[in-house]
Amino acid sequence: MKPRDLLTLIALAAVWGASFLFLRVAAPVVGPVAVAAARVGLAALLLGLALLVMRQSWPARHNWPDLMVSALLSCVVPALCLGQAALSLPAGLMSILNATTPLWGVLVGWAWSRQAPSRAVVGGMLAGLIGVGILTGPGIGSPAPSGSASARFAPVVLILVATLSYAISVHHARRRLQHLSPLVLCAGTMVLASACLIGPALFVGPAGLPSGLWSDVPMAAWGAMFALGAVCTALAYTVFFQLIQRLGPTPALTVTFLIPVFGMLWGALFLHEAITPLMLLGTAIIAWGTWQSARVPAITSAAHQVT
Repeated sequence: MKPRDLLTLIALAAVWGASFLFLRVAAPVVGPVAVAAARVGLAALLLGLALLVMRQSWPARHNWPDLMVSALLSCVVPALCLGQAALSLPAGLMSILNATTPLWGVLVGWAWSRQAPSRAVVGGMLAGLIGVGILTGPGIGSPAPSGSASARFAPVVLILVATLSYAISVHHARRRLQHLSPLVLCAGTMVLASACLIGPALFVGPAGLPSGLWSDVPMAAWGAMFALGAVCTALAYTVFFQLIQRLGPTPALTVTFLIPVFGMLWGALFLHEAITPLMLLGTAIIAWGTWQSARVPAITSAAHQVT
């Protein structure tokens, strides 16, 4: 991996690590549907304007069915799942569970190409998961959600569904939408995701407020939704699709191994959570696993010929 790609991977992890903090601020106030709609709606607006400024054309009509699949897999399903999970899970724990995405990515790639990942990649993935396991241990400042066993289990399942959906979407984009520029791909995806979410969001309204009025939504929630849409979605997704085109699906997905590190860091800076020796150990192991799994292709070059 080139130094530029590695720095981009780290910056992207820092941005997406912050997204869980913004979700924790906005979702309890406006509800999961509204926060998902605001996120993709603002991203669609900004990316559409970027297309006009850069004089790039919208995708051709025959691309829209594949773009709809991409919108559902990479935006609609994950945004709704994460928004619902944010009602009960702490931001740090959400970012940790999000690190299952590369594992799903390897398994989906394996099934898609029918070729197993190399031993080096498997070793890197296992190291990353070990680091994530360390971060879920005691004393990390991310307590498990309270309530019954089923109440604790349901939001975890939602995040696992979101990460599986992310992994499938990456391989779908690599196979079916590789010919589109990252900006065009992101803009088309966000527009279709907005079409799916804005109507239901307007109908439901800000579900977390007793009044149900948008005028009562506090500025902190508006600011969190703006950051989610402009930075964590419009900008981050464009950069992410660029990484997919340069590196391939599985190396690009290793960004999620670094997200828990930044999720914990932002928690320490803004939520005054403690940074423990276990966190530092987990950070080191995750960093090594990310480098190991990204330095060689997860699927052989012959497998990439099917994309």
